[in-house]
Amino acid sequence: MSEDKVTGKTELRGRLSYALTDGCGNLLYCIIGSFLLYFYTDVFGLSVAVTGTLLLATRLLDAIDAPLWGFIVDHTKTKYGQSRPYFLWLCVPFAVFMWLTFTTPDLSGTAKVAYAAVTYIAAGVIYTGIQTAITSILPNLSHNSEERVVLNTFRMVGGNVGAFICMTFTLPLVAYFGGGNDQLGFSMTLAFFGVIAAVLLFVAFRNLREVNVEKIKRIPIKDSIRAIKGKPGPPDQFAQ
Repeated sequence: MSEDKVTGKTELRGRLSYALTDGCGNLLYCIIGSFLLYFYTDVFGLSVAVTGTLLLATRLLDAIDAPLWGFIVDHTKTKYGQSRPYFLWLCVPFAVFMWLTFTTPDLSGTAKVAYAAVTYIAAGVIYTGIQTAITSILPNLSHNSEERVVLNTFRMVGGNVGAFICMTFTLPLVAYFGGGNDQLGFSMTLAFFGVIAAVLLFVAFRNLREVNVEKIKRIPIKDSIRAIKGKPGPPDQFAQ
């Protein structure tokens, strides 16, 4: 993706690529919000109590992994940029763990619960990493604040398209692939969506460029923790 150095506007290819990032995220992760409860209780055979506990535990984990991902991305420095590499690094793990979350191996008892917990939590943590990169890359895609608004609009449209596809086609695809076997149907559907999402996230990685990465002094993690607790750091910590 190239940026006009005078206007700061990006090519249509770059705008569409940014739309793909949120579109791919919603294509897969909206399935969890829409169908996971049904899948765990009616397809995988977990109790409502266990399912509710897993969903609650993951929500609590979000309060921890989101700040950690922000710290990790903020301290990333590669030849590909700061946020952009995570579309490459996480696209396949995201697709794989989403597929595993909706795949039902022949397990029982504690092993079944452990499998559900590990796959679901891993999928959620990876998704948080992708969402963190999607958000943090925006200021670095253009020097023009108006262009950033345009890019964010493309992102929101892409996310809505991904959610629409998920809500509209998931159950029909489950029925088509499964032929009455919902376990097979969900697994095949998530494999199908996962391949699409991984490929399109890779396309976004190839087309996007970070052109506005500022060189700033990084804050040590101990001072980040101190700031979260409301304790001031050394007086000159943030001096430029």
